[in-house]
Amino acid sequence: MKKTFLFSIKNIPALFRITALLLLAIMLAVVFCNIDPESILVDETLYAEEISRAAARHALPQDLVKALIRRESHFNANAVGSHGEIGLMQLMPSGSVAEWARVKKTVVPSDREVFDVKLNLEIGCWYLARCIKKWKSYKHGTELALAQYNAGEKHALRWKPEKKDAPVLPRISWPGTRRYVKYIMNDYRRRVAERNKNVKKSR
Repeated sequence: MKKTFLFSIKNIPALFRITALLLLAIMLAVVFCNIDPESILVDETLYAEEISRAAARHALPQDLVKALIRRESHFNANAVGSHGEIGLMQLMPSGSVAEWARVKKTVVPSDREVFDVKLNLEIGCWYLARCIKKWKSYKHGTELALAQYNAGEKHALRWKPEKKDAPVLPRISWPGTRRYVKYIMNDYRRRVAERNKNVKKSR
């Protein structure tokens, strides 16, 4: 007598099978191609024009700003951090936002206003440019700037090397900040390499 199996691939709805295959493909890509799973779910075309304009206004590499936003909020303008960070560039109301208002001699924006994409990018890029300018005499000044963006100026001052051409990453004592800086720098370099590759192809 022929046995009948209730569970068969034919019994699985087509949509479920497609979903399962897509998940399997993502898992294989993550394991064998060293792809960040978060990048698959991120739409980097969001706010591309706004990011480009804000980066240009503050003389920042667009690829660096995108790498930072990817790490901070994954391009989610409504993101809220565990310590109250706001929006695309995860701004602290009592930190970068208050400092921006003080320097610009204007009223501190409300949390609701800081969620606005254009204002969030303006303050975030202004603060990042300020950090980069502070450490521009160091060979790895961008790493110090990112450390300051993440952990504050007081800690960045503690982590600066005695010699200006010395490495920075090994001096960052907070593992979270060290991973943060490394992630953004790696992503930034990847973006620059891809951009250069595309330029060569177009010639």
